[in-house]
Amino acid sequence: MTAVEAANGIEQGSTKVIALVTEAAEAIFTIFECAGAARLIGMTWCAEDLADAPGAINNRDASGDYDYIYKLARSLRLIGAATGNVLPIETIHGDFRDLDGIRARAEKVRAEGYRGMLAIHPAQANVINEAFTPSEDEIADAQEIVDIFAANPGACAIEYKGGMLDRPYLALAETVLRLAGRL
Repeated sequence: MTAVEAANGIEQGSTKVIALVTEAAEAIFTIFECAGAARLIGMTWCAEDLADAPGAINNRDASGDYDYIYKLARSLRLIGAATGNVLPIETIHGDFRDLDGIRARAEKVRAEGYRGMLAIHPAQANVINEAFTPSEDEIADAQEIVDIFAANPGACAIEYKGGMLDRPYLALAETVLRLAGRL
């Protein structure tokens, strides 16, 4: 990449990478080695490519969910992205006409910690973007939590709406505000 950047007058190191870290089966065992790579900004995965290694005919169970090996790879990739402090990006939703399905999946994976999702068709882009954009209610709740902790800087836990919030809830609220471009 450095040579291509130099040959085209592009600032060295400015080209960023989202790595597909399950292209080969052995990548599952090296996911955590990506941490700290200078150009790396995100990690994604692909169940279809991974299915090739064990010679699988299908990567889904009877309910349509990923089989265990693919859930494991997906989970390791999510934790690997967190370890490397890069964006975890969910893989594709193959049926580009199923916009309700992609919306439900995008909302689910966002709640799990993913910060984006691959699209294979332009029709998917708006649906994915909407699903990964915090709602006004989420933003308001997050701002309220941040404000409560700011007003009580030494507190380890704070009463909130009949429950207790500790520092991980503050981190989640800050994540919502970052996603909304408000922090």
